[in-house]
Amino acid sequence: MLQIAGIEEFDGRAYRDEHRLRSDMNLAMAVQRQLLPRTASHIPSLRYAAMSSAARGVSGDYYDFLHLGPDSLGIVLADVSGKGIAAALLMANLQASIRCESAHGAQDLLGMLRRVNTHFFASTLPHQYATLFFGRYDEQTRKLVYVNCGHNAAILIREDGSIRRLEATARPLGMFEEWDGDAKTVELLPGDRLYVCSDGVYEAGLETGCEFGEEGLISVVQAEPGQDVECAVARIARAVCAYSPAGLTDDMTILSAFVHHDVSLNG
Repeated sequence: MLQIAGIEEFDGRAYRDEHRLRSDMNLAMAVQRQLLPRTASHIPSLRYAAMSSAARGVSGDYYDFLHLGPDSLGIVLADVSGKGIAAALLMANLQASIRCESAHGAQDLLGMLRRVNTHFFASTLPHQYATLFFGRYDEQTRKLVYVNCGHNAAILIREDGSIRRLEATARPLGMFEEWDGDAKTVELLPGDRLYVCSDGVYEAGLETGCEFGEEGLISVVQAEPGQDVECAVARIARAVCAYSPAGLTDDMTILSAFVHHDVSLNG
């Protein structure tokens, strides 16, 4: 009887611990959803949308649309190394740092990211880092000034179908105490479409030896070109999930932006 009682007590404790862990995870997921942008800045010439899906409940990916002034929008997508709770904690740290530093002025992107790197490096172990794409779009000039910190190339598809890859211009954040890089500028023309994605898109199917890759992304968005950024994001997500029927092996984040022909469409 004592042995049975002990087993029953152990089973009850294990159940309570499992229930508590599940409850904590659900709370963490809800908190992380609250960290994503819930309001959009009004930029007449630009439509934009994004989504994020975690491979393990909570995600190490981060996207944001930052109000940088009446005519300026910050476009951010970051991918913290690793997955799960540890990556999610670092993601929250990185997000807070970027929002704080950008609020003090993002005209000097390199200076801002140096400060972000200093904060992030102090919070990470030697093997931890984050890749990041940060673009500052100016409504008046329709130019995008961007820094790509070791992230997958952003894909810019022109209205005529030509493709420009906005490749890495700097090392990842948090990898080294000293950080530097280059900021580059590209003019966004009416009809242009911009896509920024995390590894969960490009590396889908990695376990089978055949990744979804950049080619998969481009084939999806070229098959159904259009102005509806929400639909574009959803199409990419469906294609990635179909390519990985066993489920995501990495966090998946997709960001899309479209430049209007007629600015009155968003007015």
